[in-house]
Amino acid sequence: MNQNIFNFSKVLFDYYSKWFEFSTKYNTALGKAGLESYKTFLGAKWKQDKNKKIQKDIRSAFDSTLRQKLCDDDISSVLAKFVDSWLDVVKISGYDKFHSSFSDYLSAWRRSFEPLINKIDRTPSELIKVNDKLHLHHYRPAGKKIHKTPLLVIYSLINRYYILDLMPHASVINNLEKQGFDVYTTFWGTPDFYDKDMTLENYAYDYVGNAVDKIKEISGSDKVSLFGYCWGGIFALTYAASHPENVKNLVLHATPVDMSQKNVVIENWGTHLDVDKLVDTLGNVPGWFVNLAFVLRNPIEPILKYFVFFSKPRSLEEIQQFFWIETWLYDSKPIIGETFRDIVNKINKKNLLIKNKMEVGGLTIDLSKMMMPILNILGSDDDLVPPESSKPLTSVIGSKDKKLIEFPTGHVGLCIGQKAHEQLWPEVGQWLAQRS
Repeated sequence: MNQNIFNFSKVLFDYYSKWFEFSTKYNTALGKAGLESYKTFLGAKWKQDKNKKIQKDIRSAFDSTLRQKLCDDDISSVLAKFVDSWLDVVKISGYDKFHSSFSDYLSAWRRSFEPLINKIDRTPSELIKVNDKLHLHHYRPAGKKIHKTPLLVIYSLINRYYILDLMPHASVINNLEKQGFDVYTTFWGTPDFYDKDMTLENYAYDYVGNAVDKIKEISGSDKVSLFGYCWGGIFALTYAASHPENVKNLVLHATPVDMSQKNVVIENWGTHLDVDKLVDTLGNVPGWFVNLAFVLRNPIEPILKYFVFFSKPRSLEEIQQFFWIETWLYDSKPIIGETFRDIVNKINKKNLLIKNKMEVGGLTIDLSKMMMPILNILGSDDDLVPPESSKPLTSVIGSKDKKLIEFPTGHVGLCIGQKAHEQLWPEVGQWLAQRS
C-alpha cells in the first residue's frame, strides 16, 4: 500500500514538474511573439489608407514568431515529455480503464445528433450502407450534363465531413453536383473504443475498396474518380497506388505527404510525440486532445477572430456560416488509434510516403508508378497542411497527366471561400469533366 502511494506521488510529481517546464517555455514563446508584434506596432506609420495593412503586419509578426518558437525542438521535446507524464498519471490512476467506457458513452451521445447534423443546411443525399461501419452519402447530379465517371469523396478522420458541405452557397459537394457529377462521399460516423484496432490498411483497402466496389455496382461504371480531402487523400493515394485498375482520376485536396519541412507546429509536435504510448494507453485519440493541440499552436487566434468578425455589421447568412465553421472546428470525434499510429509513425516521423517506401498491407506504395491523371490542390496560406507538405507530391508522381493548383487562401478557405467557389471548384470540375 505504501509503495503504491509512493509510486503515485512520484508519477504525480513528475507530471507537475513537466507541466511547469512546458508552461514556462510556452509562455516565454508567447511573450517573445507579443514583443515582436509590439515592435511592429511601435515602428508603424499610421495612416488611414494603410491601417488595415499595419494591423495585418502586427498579427503576422506575432504568428510567425510564435510558430518559429513553437517549432523549436527544445519546446517540442518538453511537450512530448509532458504528454508522457500525463499518460503515466492516466495509467497509474486507472483512468485508462474508465476512459474506454466514457468515450463510448460520448460516441453514442454524438451519434444521436448525427441525423440532425446531416440534414441542416446540407445538400440532400441518400445514405447507402456498405457495411456495419461504413456508409456512403450519394448526391445525384443536379446539373444539365451528367458526367460518366462517378466521383468518390474520401474524408479525413480529423473533424467531421461537413466542412465540404457546410451551407448551400459554400458547399464543395453542392458545387460539384451542380456541375453534373455523380458524387458519393464516405461517412465514417463516430467510432467506438472497440474500433481502435482499425489500421491504415483497413481504411485504404477495405473501406475505400468496398466503397469503390459498391459505387461501381450502383453506377455500372468500370472505374471511379477519387477525391481525397486531407488525411482522406492519404487513403485515396494508398488505394489508387495499389488498385489503379479501379481509379479513373485522382484529386487530392490539402493532403500532407512530405513531412521533411519542420516549420509546421502540429506536424513538428507529432514527430516528437510517443504515439505508441499514447495509443497503447488510450486506444483512440480523444477529439479534445487534437483540439487542444490546434488551440495551443496559436491561442490568441481563437479569441481574436470573434472581435475581428463582429467588428462590423454582418448578415444573418454570414453569422450562420461563421458559427457553422466554429462548430466544425471543435466538433472533433475520436481518431482511430491504430490508424493514427500508422500515419504518425510512417508519414510524420519517417516520411516514408514521399520516399516511396511506405508499406501498407504488405504492399509498397510507390508514387512514381501511379499513371492515372492526378490533380493536386493546395492553399498557399494553409498553416495546417502548408504548401511544403503537399507540393512535392506533384513532382514525385509518375503520371504525365498531372496538375498542381495553388490557390491563394487557407485550409478552410479552400472549402468555403467565395473566390474558391467562383474560380477554383469550376476549374476542378472542368479538369474532371475533360477526363471522365
